Amino acid sequence: MSNYSNINGSIIGAAMRECVVKATRLIRERRFTFKPRKKGVRADGRPDWVTDADEEAQMIYQKILRERFLQFGIVGEEDGLRVECTHPTLDLWFSVDPLDGTSAYSRMQSHGIGTMIALMCDEEVIASAIGDVMTGEIYYYRPGSKKTHRLDVFQHEYEQVLTIDVKKPLIEQYLLLRDPVLKHSSRVQSLAHHSCSPFYSHEITGGSIGISMARLWKGEVGGAILRPGKQTPWDSCPVIGMSKRLGFVFFNINPMYPILHKIDLKVRKETYITSSDQLIIHESRFPELTDWCTHNGFLIDP
Repeated sequence: MSNYSNINGSIIGAAMRECVVKATRLIRERRFTFKPRKKGVRADGRPDWVTDADEEAQMIYQKILRERFLQFGIVGEEDGLRVECTHPTLDLWFSVDPLDGTSAYSRMQSHGIGTMIALMCDEEVIASAIGDVMTGEIYYYRPGSKKTHRLDVFQHEYEQVLTIDVKKPLIEQYLLLRDPVLKHSSRVQSLAHHSCSPFYSHEITGGSIGISMARLWKGEVGGAILRPGKQTPWDSCPVIGMSKRLGFVFFNINPMYPILHKIDLKVRKETYITSSDQLIIHESRFPELTDWCTHNGFLIDP
């Protein structure tokens, strides 16, 4: 569908890009003057931080979205932001992560800081925009378009249509982790660290989940592992949408047995818990993964 509440996909996409551009600029401007405060404790015992830049960026999103899309719902990270959808026939709602990678931002890190928005229609991500605060890049697609873009906030003439190099095998690429390999199950360690790994090697990153996954969408790495635990709509919806859009597939990695289960992730408005690591690779790499499983004692459930 390309028309929602008499507003076409181009208008929706332009508003989402505007949100990301304004939030990116605000977060960059505040990176030396922000005020952090502890809002809770994570499951691993580390403090969970929020800054006034998070809150001000969310106000940008909320103002633009409420002014232009009165029937659309919103689920945002800060202050329990929740606006219900009032569309008569469709469940349309935005997820908003105003500052993705707040801990990295609080450390005054120079990378891994993002801002994200996605639009859902009846359990499908129909648009997504993910901004890299430090580079000014935006990864974006809108309703009704078949193109997925890499834009630049600061160089407006620059634009790239994202595509995946299907001829580059996994053995020439890295697997991306967001935790040290020894914190993962032995099954993940086999994929990442074993001498017979299907990948050339692995790398470890942190900070924004969206900016981490952008390395996959750009082709810097050939696969990624997502850790089990709490999954929020503002983190998961943009990542699921962009990944599926570009042809990436998800596999649950059974922690007890050498089995990979292909899954079709659905977006949710509520926070939920996952119990196993997930592997993300491009659909073109499925024959390589199947061959590796056959030779290394893994079962694969396609």
